[in-house]
Amino acid sequence: MDLKKIFRNDRAVSPVIGVVLMVAITVILAAAIGSSVFGQSPSKSAPQANINAKFTNYTNSIPANITIEHLGGDSISWGSAELRFYDVNGSEVDVNTNGLTDYFNVGDVEGLYINDTMNPNSLYNVKIVDSVSNQLICDKELRT
Repeated sequence: MDLKKIFRNDRAVSPVIGVVLMVAITVILAAAIGSSVFGQSPSKSAPQANINAKFTNYTNSIPANITIEHLGGDSISWGSAELRFYDVNGSEVDVNTNGLTDYFNVGDVEGLYINDTMNPNSLYNVKIVDSVSNQLICDKELRT
């Protein structure tokens, strides 16, 4: 037996290395896909609620009150929700939310006092956003 001939015969090395590399790539891809799919926790969703909003005691350009009413759905915690009020141009209007209760449950009615002067016959927008998930809970358009 010629030892030089045995060490020079390397015809099977290339297919074996190719198979090992393909198996290694497959295992790495499976691990990466598995960790990304199974490693994600379910996203937290915002409370779902049916909310009505309207102006109360509005007279021309004097400051007005907004009444929001919880008509159904999940309870809203004002500690984890933001109430925003915008004019037709998208500028935020200053609303006094000091009188809000801790939780806004079905059947509750909340009154908000607008600190800014209102424009007659204009559109305004009331938005309630869940600050935990940054999702919209309510988006109502109001006309003066």
